[in-house]
This record gives sequence, structure tokens and C-alpha cells, in this order.
Amino acid sequence: MRTLTFTVDSALLSELGEKLVESVHLALVELVKNSYDADSTEVTIRFAPAGQKGPRIDVGDNGTGMSVEDLEKFWMRIATTNKVESNRSPIFGRWKTGAKGIGRFCCRRLGTQLKLTSTAKVKGGHFQRTEMNFAWKDFVPGTDVDSVQCPGSVATLSSAVTGTILTISGAETDEWKPRGWDYLKRQLAVLVANRGTRRTGFKEDPGFNIRLEAPALEGRIIDLRQELMKGGWGTLSGRVAGDGEAKCELDAKGIGKKSMTFSKTYPGLKGISFQIGIITDRKDQLRDPRLFTKDTIRKVLPEWGGVQIRVNGFRVYPYGDDDWLFIDRDRGLRKGTPESEQLAAFAESLKGIDPRRALLPLLSMRSHVGSVEIQGNAPGFEMKASREGFISSQAVDDLRELVRNAIDWSTICRARYVAQRSKDQAADARVHLEEAMKRPITSENLVQTAVEYIDREVRNIAPLLPSRAVQQTFLKATDAILKRTDQSNEELRHLRLVASTSTLLLIFSHEVNALLGSLEAARGSLDLIEKKLSGKDATRVSEIRKGLLGAKTRFGDLLKMTSLVATDGRKTAPEKLAIHSRVQAAVQCFDLIKESYQIAIDIDHVPENVTAGPIQEAELLAVLLNALSNSIKSVIAADGPRKIAVEAGRSDGRCKICIRDTGLGLAPKYFEEVFTPFVADPGGKLYRKLKRNLNPQDQYVVGTGSGLGLSIAKEIVQARGGQIRFVSPTSGWNAELEVMLP
Repeated sequence: MRTLTFTVDSALLSELGEKLVESVHLALVELVKNSYDADSTEVTIRFAPAGQKGPRIDVGDNGTGMSVEDLEKFWMRIATTNKVESNRSPIFGRWKTGAKGIGRFCCRRLGTQLKLTSTAKVKGGHFQRTEMNFAWKDFVPGTDVDSVQCPGSVATLSSAVTGTILTISGAETDEWKPRGWDYLKRQLAVLVANRGTRRTGFKEDPGFNIRLEAPALEGRIIDLRQELMKGGWGTLSGRVAGDGEAKCELDAKGIGKKSMTFSKTYPGLKGISFQIGIITDRKDQLRDPRLFTKDTIRKVLPEWGGVQIRVNGFRVYPYGDDDWLFIDRDRGLRKGTPESEQLAAFAESLKGIDPRRALLPLLSMRSHVGSVEIQGNAPGFEMKASREGFISSQAVDDLRELVRNAIDWSTICRARYVAQRSKDQAADARVHLEEAMKRPITSENLVQTAVEYIDREVRNIAPLLPSRAVQQTFLKATDAILKRTDQSNEELRHLRLVASTSTLLLIFSHEVNALLGSLEAARGSLDLIEKKLSGKDATRVSEIRKGLLGAKTRFGDLLKMTSLVATDGRKTAPEKLAIHSRVQAAVQCFDLIKESYQIAIDIDHVPENVTAGPIQEAELLAVLLNALSNSIKSVIAADGPRKIAVEAGRSDGRCKICIRDTGLGLAPKYFEEVFTPFVADPGGKLYRKLKRNLNPQDQYVVGTGSGLGLSIAKEIVQARGGQIRFVSPTSGWNAELEVMLP
């Protein structure tokens, strides 16, 4: 009986290297996976120009390397099963990424020449360096694979660094294009996401990183792990200075670079730093969407997401694998308000942000990828006996508070970015609508115009619709939208007026309390007079009567003002109003504040013959009260002379009112922003300083900073055909508000 054995033709290498591996990018990924499986912690890939054809490529790692026996047994054997039989790397216990045994033939896909240099530790404590050369063109179809000789050399060394270097040259075509380059980085990003972990029965894995040097493709050296950190929505970094001052910086999409210095100091954390990448699965919120796909994110975040802690470069467990910052806990509780007063004030200062809901957009614990670095012998960070985490201490609590506050700050910034982006998208939609309608569109008539456009298009296609009922439904729908919009606008106008009464009612409450106190004092005095009748008592009675009379007059004036806004604003007709008496009434509302804080309010330049309107009296008072309230807060917060001046006159046929003050002032870049609803303090310093100088019981007189005052004033003025704006202040003043009314 005759037996036969298989032989392998050299053409197989071409099949494996060029046809099974579809592109050069995939081929290079397979080679890097081999380095990962060899327990390397870093791989460097260099692309060097090599004529008009493809580049020379060097792939070097610091893994375990291969001895000459390993090369012969595994590298030189096609489709070996060693990765199937041993699917964990020997040192770190990594799950091996390859299993087909053909990764080495990817070199054939990248070039016709391969030089392999590998250094491994062998028995006896020595090192063995093996160099092999492969000329893939020598494997000519029609010859057996085992007939081709591959020259090499072996050297024994007493000391060396283990690892493998592949030098690939002789590329026949240049397939390296930008799109494929992005694919390469996305695939490698999954590997570099390994920032370190430990697996039972193996040495601790310090992580894996890749450096790419490709001048022709990227123009710079790339640290792929840093690219991963920078590719998300933002990168959050921070450091505690020697005096305990903690400062963090956010570099993020849509907002650029922002910084925050925390009011609280952390002297026990000096020298500690952190860097955290913020990665979301929203592609439109990524700085480098080429680096991330949803598939990449799904592979990276569940396994490698989280904020680790490292002491002198060594990772401390279980931080990063657990929710030590209480992020997922607070997300589950739907916590919206920051614990930090500073962050709450910061949220209040941003337009479009509800401070009570500022943390609802908080991303998951795994979406924050980074680490905290503790250097030296930091006091307060003592390891538990089990080596699992730190013993509870004030330093550990402070660290958690600091990093979490930084993340909360970045969350508020991202919420602001999302809100602004929505606003920008709405503006873009209006531009497209203007192009379609061929006329400018204001925000006031945006809905009306959009409905007109829809109505026009519906009427064009209605005759083509098969059913008459469907035609009528489309047409009636647009009519319903228009009617509802008109109704909403009317309701909104009334709500603005109602909302403007809040300042009046708060003042009324404050004043009534003061009057009640006066009356109580008067009652006590009258009791004394009943018991003692003398010349002095008679004088005292006279003084009390005068006080009661003044209180009664003041009380009557306040009741008269509040009655203005208690009426139905929808039925009160607007009229021409004298400015002087209304300014005088508005100023009188703040008499107690004026006296308590020694504020001088000058209205001498408001002539009695200047009028404005038609406008409702409650509307005019609301504008004046909100403007004066802002000026009063500003001069109280400032450490200087407390002066306010109101001036009125006629300009171009309209009534012009100017309110000037010597307060903190307002930067020109905020002149428009302060009129945005819910923007109370865009500069971020007014309420912090006001809180220091203002008695708590007086905050209700000047308002608590809802961010609605100037917005309401603007809506009222514009609804009456006027204009309100901040202008560069007149010499000697720090802020100037200009109101123009018909």
C-alpha cells in the first residue's frame, strides 16, 4: 500500500499575507496584537519614507521576545495552535487577541522584506538575541515552503532588554491613506485603553500604550493613549499647589479651555494631580469622531472606564473599578443640585441652566477615563492591611470631594455646551427658513413664519393627496398651530407682567414687617404715657404721633403701588405716563436699603415734564424697579462709594432714561448676555461679593438673583416698541443702563 503526505506550496504565503488580510491597516493591527499578547507595555511604530512606493515600517515592543527555539517552533510554523492551547499571556494574564497563527504573514502584506530582531530571557539567566531575515519574494509559487532558506544569527548576552523589533521594507504600493489611518487608530485605541489591572494568578498588568511616528500621515509623534483622552468630549485636569490651592482646567468641544479655582483649599493634598478624559457615546459631542465609533466605545468604556488612583506610578485598587466618586450612585438618585455652594453659584450664573438640575446630564462612572496621581510620601493616604484601598482619613475624603467637584464642574460646563448648541441649531434653522421665505425673520415671528411656510407647502401638495379628509387635516393643523401660538403669546405677555410683581411683593412684605415693628414700639410707648402724664410724656406722645403718621403714609404709598399690579393687566389700557413721579416712587421703595447701606440715589436730572408711553404703569414700574435693584446690588457688592443716578430726557422723539452706578461694573462682553433669562451673574463675582456685604434679611428687597429681572424688563420695553441696553458708562461711573421708550 502506498501512502501520501501533504506538501505546502509557497503560494500559500501570498494567499495568507495578501488575500486573507484585506488591507495594510488591518495587517499592522495584527502585528501590534502580537506585541500585546507578548506582554509588552509599549509599542512604537515608525513610518519612514522609502522612495515613491510605500514606507518602511518599524514595529518595536518591550514584550517577552522569542528565543531561537520559540522562533523555530512557533514563528516558523504555519497556523500553529499555541494561542488556542494557551490563551492567556504568561506574565500579565492578558486574554490573547489572536488565534489563527497567521499574524506573522501580515508582514508580507506590508512589504517584501522583513528583518526580525527578538531578545528573550533564556535558562541560566542569560539573554538570547536572534536576528532573522525574510525575503518574501523567495517564496516563489511552485516551490515548497520548506525549501526556502531564511538566514539569521543568534547571540547570547549577559544583560539586555527583552522585546521584538520588526523592520518591514520593500512595499510595492503606497496604500496608506487618511481614511485607513483613522481605521488603524480606532482599532489600536481598544488596546491602549488598557491602563492597568491585575488578574488572579498573574503579575499586575501596568497597561499598554502605543506611539506612532508617521510624519507623512500625521505630521507629529502620537501618543495614542493621549489621543484617546483628547478624542472624547473633553479633558479635565487639575492640580493642588503647595499652599493647598486647587485649580482645574477643562479643554472641551464647543467651549475651548476653561479653568476653575476652588474657593476651598486642600493643604493635605498638595502636589496631587489628575487627568480625566470625558467620553460620551454621542458622536456629535466628540472632538475626534474619527478615533471613536460606537463599537470602539462599547469595547473601551465597560472594561477600562473609571478614575484610577496611582501612588508614585503604581495603581491602588479597587479605585477605578468601583464607584469611589459616587457618580453612578448620584445618577441613580437623579441628583441635580451640586453640593458645593461655589458650583451652585456657578450654575446659577450660566444662561439656560437650572441650578437645581445642573447635574442631571452627569455621565456614568465608566465614561470618565483617567487617573489621580499621588507623588511622594503623601500624609493621610495609608494603605489598608489587605492592600485594598486607603484607610479612611480626612485626606481621602478631601480627595474624593476635590475630584468629584471637578467632575461636577465639567458636567455643568457640558450642560451649558449642549444648551448653547441647541440654541445655535435653532439659529441655523431660522437661517434656512429665511432663505426659503426670502425675507428676514425675527425671533418674535419665527413660529408664525414657520407655520406660513408649512401652510404654503401643504397647500401645494394637498391636491395630490388621495383623500379629501387628509387634505383638510393638514390645512386645519396649521390653523390650529397659528391660533395656539397667538393664544400663547398673549398668555406670555400677561405672565411677564405677573412675574414682574415679585419684586414689588417682596418689598411690600419687608416694609410691612418694618412698619409692624414701629407700631409695636409705638404701642409700648403709649402704654407708658397712660401711666405717666408729664411735659416730657406729652413731648413723647407728639413724637409717636408723628412716627405713626409717617408710617401710615408710607404704608398707604406701598398699598397704592401694589394695587397697580393687582389689577387684571389684560384689561388695563396703556397710557402716557410722567417719568419723574414713577422714578420717585420706585426709589422710595428702597428707602430702608438706602439708609442701611448709605446709598445715594440722585434723581435731580429727571424733569417733571418728561413722559413715556403708551405703557402700563405697572410695566414702567417693573422696568425701573428691576434696573434700580441691579444697581443697588452692584454698589453694595463693590467696596467703594455707593452712588446711583437716574437721568431722563427726550432723544430723537423718544423718552431716554439712564441709570448709572458706581458698583462693580459690567464687562462689554456681557452687555447682551445679562438680558438672557436665568443669567443672574455672567461675570461670576456679583453674588459672591454681595453675600459678604449684604445682611441676609435684606436679600429679599433687592432680589435673590433669579436671572429674570433684566429679561422681563427687556421683554416689556421691546413689547412697547422701545430698547434697553448697557452702554459704555459716562466718566465717573462704572455701569450705565439705557432705556428708550416711545
